Amino acid sequence: MTFQFSKTTQSLALDSPRLVVGSLALAGLSLLAWLAWFALGDVTVYEVSRDARLEVGSAPREVSSLQAGRLTRSHLVIGQKVQAGDVLVELDSRPQQLRLAEAEARLPLYPAKIASLRREIDYLNRMMTDEQGAGQAAVRAADARLRGAAAASAFARDAAARISSDAATGGSSAAEAVRAAAEARKAASERDISAAELSRLGMDSRLRADQARVQVEKLSRDLLATQAEAGSTRDLVAQLRLEVANLQVRAPVSGVVGETRPLSAGAYVAPGQKLATIIPQGDLLIVADFDPTTALGRIRPGQTARFRLQGFPWVQYGTIEASAVRVAGEIRDQSLRAEFKIKRDATRGLVLRHGLPGRLEVRVETVSPARLLLRSAGRLTEGSGGLRPGAAAR
Repeated sequence: MTFQFSKTTQSLALDSPRLVVGSLALAGLSLLAWLAWFALGDVTVYEVSRDARLEVGSAPREVSSLQAGRLTRSHLVIGQKVQAGDVLVELDSRPQQLRLAEAEARLPLYPAKIASLRREIDYLNRMMTDEQGAGQAAVRAADARLRGAAAASAFARDAAARISSDAATGGSSAAEAVRAAAEARKAASERDISAAELSRLGMDSRLRADQARVQVEKLSRDLLATQAEAGSTRDLVAQLRLEVANLQVRAPVSGVVGETRPLSAGAYVAPGQKLATIIPQGDLLIVADFDPTTALGRIRPGQTARFRLQGFPWVQYGTIEASAVRVAGEIRDQSLRAEFKIKRDATRGLVLRHGLPGRLEVRVETVSPARLLLRSAGRLTEGSGGLRPGAAAR
């Protein structure tokens, strides 16, 4: 019997209370260490984005046409670098160019025509001044002749009266009286002729002055019309140049052509139609959208984060370190937007491009495992419809 239970007897002989006590002590110390870590240790809490992507600091710019037209030439190639002002698309501008050439050909003729009209107006004004002086001189001469004729008529009338009185008393013959009366009538006629001549000269002077004024007014109207036509032609030239310029779609900013719309020569382009997108030059940012219920108030500028690119295994390529620079102050489309700056030398050989998607993890705080467990339990309680905060106090 003893032989059959020899191994059991040996085990009982080797069993010692020291080994049991040591094992229990080691287990107790391990439990105490774990409890100390659970209560006093630090665990980093990350806020994970719903969506994240790489974007340039400036928003991509759409290239569109301001006017409608037929496509004649396109210089759009995806990935091509362009400078601000480079011609990307040319629309048919032949009608505008023909009208522009005609207007530009007329435009140099207006200054000479305007100068000619002004010289003609100046000539007429001088002629009118000279004619007015000549007319005044002629009127003065006629007035002098009228005064002489009037004096001669008065003298002849007095002489005729005296001779007629002498003839009545026998001092003069009747023939002399008749001749004196005829001379008086002749002098009166010459006086009347001088008066009529004076009146005619005055009317002729006023008529010529009025005719000259009419010609000056007509030339002034022609001058104003020519000046207005020259201004309209200048405005037409400016408008046509603007139309021709608008039919050449230029790059609004310097950058790289990100995407284009396939168009062939002769295709119709509508006003405002999107033709391409230019990604401006500049540093890349990480733009992420977060759940506002957990991220609002917890994500702040200066916090560090790590970005994992989709399509690039993080085990091989690692993560990209970044820091928060801007956080939106309001919620839009049920998301909280935040922008992060990539730290230098954090790409590890990756060629980053605009639009690469990924996932962003932001370090929001460091808490103990016990507090994190209690917080999670509280969220589960709230989510399952349990007690509200403060309900137990009531």
